[in-house]
Amino acid sequence: MIKKLLNKLLFPNTCSSEAYVKFLRRRGCKIGKNTRFISPKSTSVDLGRLEYISIGENCCLSVVSIIAHDYSWYILARSHNDILPDRGGKVEIGNNVFVGYKSIILKNTSIGDDVIIGANSLVNRDIPTGTVWAGNPIRQICTLDEFYEKRRKNNIESAKYRANIVYNEKNRIPSIEEMGFFSYLFLPRTIENFDKYLKNLEFNGIVNDSLIKNLFFNSKPKYNSYEEFLKDTFI
Repeated sequence: MIKKLLNKLLFPNTCSSEAYVKFLRRRGCKIGKNTRFISPKSTSVDLGRLEYISIGENCCLSVVSIIAHDYSWYILARSHNDILPDRGGKVEIGNNVFVGYKSIILKNTSIGDDVIIGANSLVNRDIPTGTVWAGNPIRQICTLDEFYEKRRKNNIESAKYRANIVYNEKNRIPSIEEMGFFSYLFLPRTIENFDKYLKNLEFNGIVNDSLIKNLFFNSKPKYNSYEEFLKDTFI
C-alpha cells in the first residue's frame, strides 16, 4: 500500500497502466479501450510525436519503445551548418495486438489487427492482420490461425507442465488456484466454480472479464474432474 502511494506521488504519469494511458491521451496519442501497458515506468512512447501514434482496443504492450521521429538532423546542424528537422512518421497499431518484452516499433509502420509480436523484436515494416512476427529485423513466424492450432494441440501438455513445475518446486500437488486459466480443462461449468476460481483472475489487467465468463460457460471441460486431470498427469 505504501509503495503504491509513493509511486503515485513520485511517478504520477506512470504509476499504473491506467495513469499512463490517460497521460498519453491528454498529450495527443490515440488509444482504444482496454489497452494496457504492462510496465509503464519502463516503457517509452515518443512524447515528441504523440499525435502521430495510434493504438487500438484490447492491446497488451510489454516493456516497449515506440519511436515516431528521430533526432539525427542534430548532427547535420553542426556538420553541414543547416537546419533540417525530421518530419516524423506515423505508428499505427490495430486492435487485439500483443507486443512482447523490449520490442521497438519504428516510425512509418503499421500493425494490423489480431497480431502477436515476439520479445526483442524490431518492427521496421508493416505487419499484416492475423499474423505472428518476431526477430531483429522482424520476420513472420506463422499466421495467427497456425499459432492458435499449435497452442490448442499443446494445451493439455502445457497444463501438465504447469502442474509438474508446482509439484517439483513445492513438493506437493498444485491447488486448483495455482493452475490458473488451465482450470478450464477440468472445472465443471457452474457459477460457483467461475466465481471461486476464475472471476478474479486478471485477463490483460481486467478481472471478471465478460469474455472469459462467456468462453467458460460456452465450452466443455476436457476432464470430468480435477482428480482425473491429476491422475492423467502424475500416474
